[in-house]
Amino acid sequence: MYKRWLYGIILLLLIPSSLPARKRVHIPDSLYTLTIEANGVSFRMRRVEGGSFIMGATPDQYDPDTYTDKPAHLVFLSPFYIATTEVTNRLWDSIMPDRETLSPEGYPGYPISYVNWFDCQEFVHRLDSLTGLPFRLPTEAEWEYAARGGEYSQAFRFAGDDCAKNVGWTYSCAGQWTHPIARKRPNELGLYDMTGNVSEWCQDIYGAYQLSTTPNPQGPDTGSYRIVRGGSYDECEANSHLSVRRWYAPETTAGYIGFRVALTLPDDPMMQKGPEEPALSKNVRFKGRKLHFALVPGEQPYYISDEITASFWKKINGLAPPNNEQGIAIGMPLNERVQFAEECSRIVNLPLSVATIAETDTAIQKGVVVPIKKKEKERSTRSVQRNRRAREKLSPWTELVGVKLSLPDDPILLQFKGEANEKRPLRLILRVQ
Repeated sequence: MYKRWLYGIILLLLIPSSLPARKRVHIPDSLYTLTIEANGVSFRMRRVEGGSFIMGATPDQYDPDTYTDKPAHLVFLSPFYIATTEVTNRLWDSIMPDRETLSPEGYPGYPISYVNWFDCQEFVHRLDSLTGLPFRLPTEAEWEYAARGGEYSQAFRFAGDDCAKNVGWTYSCAGQWTHPIARKRPNELGLYDMTGNVSEWCQDIYGAYQLSTTPNPQGPDTGSYRIVRGGSYDECEANSHLSVRRWYAPETTAGYIGFRVALTLPDDPMMQKGPEEPALSKNVRFKGRKLHFALVPGEQPYYISDEITASFWKKINGLAPPNNEQGIAIGMPLNERVQFAEECSRIVNLPLSVATIAETDTAIQKGVVVPIKKKEKERSTRSVQRNRRAREKLSPWTELVGVKLSLPDDPILLQFKGEANEKRPLRLILRVQ
């Protein structure tokens, strides 16, 4: 009895080894992920769908002590590919065999460092020759959009998390040296070490941000410095959030600066032109005057104009506005604003209307327009709440003794009154047809 069981177990163990080996199924990469091989070393590129985003000091990135990432502004990008990891010593040695590894550690799986901007250009040029693909450094806008997670962004402060050490090697956890790539969690696009390990060269010349909506921005045409983005092992967390900008002379080399590559494929089947998008801005002429409109993207996009100036109001209306603050027309009641918009519509034969508070605030939040600077600093929300509490606390006593309480009106409550509109600058709206 026991021998039969034993023979049966032995037979079961021997049968699988006598069967032919199962073929390993190769699952090819999708169009969203490319595997590139050069001189025996492979790396992966992640496709980033084009789209629009607010670049710079958005609420999740805002830091009062930094200024180079301000103002936040709207950017439009076409699709592109970006490497999921930083260029390693192994990949560098395979492409640049005549150039010694510049990183002191030199470990194959560690990111290359001590490379200047010109070294990066030589690297991508040789990579082009080997693969036949137009590799390059990412632009600053592409780098930030990819670090934010592209269309999958969850508005993290760092690339993939609100805690820096979960997604990158920074000063608090790195021990003041680089680490092997892809050891931390990736961001929403599957990109590693975007805000840690080594900072990364970008293609752009450094320049102050401009409130423009030019698609695929490339930075200024001239300048002495090149952009470097992303935190590093030598940076504290406060200086590693993903909107932080650095700039160095292109000859600069440092142990905390490396790079990753980007790629645009003109013949990519997924790059076929879809429905024509609305223009990013329009200039409309009224009686010899030009009024600029900027596109506010969204489910129902619209164009919003610059503030109507006092001179423009007088040109259309024939009369000066009641008030003139820094050249901007204010103080007009709502019915006069509507009549002004109707007159403008008649002149240019376009469906123009008065911008509502919500439409104007949406444009400001998306970085399309910037509110005019007030001569007097508006009270903070804290002071508004303080005045409201004081009003509620003193109201019973003032009624008892017959004393009229004199406190400034709550600006939040004023938004629901007619006079609030009179105090706001006038903007016009043009709906996207």
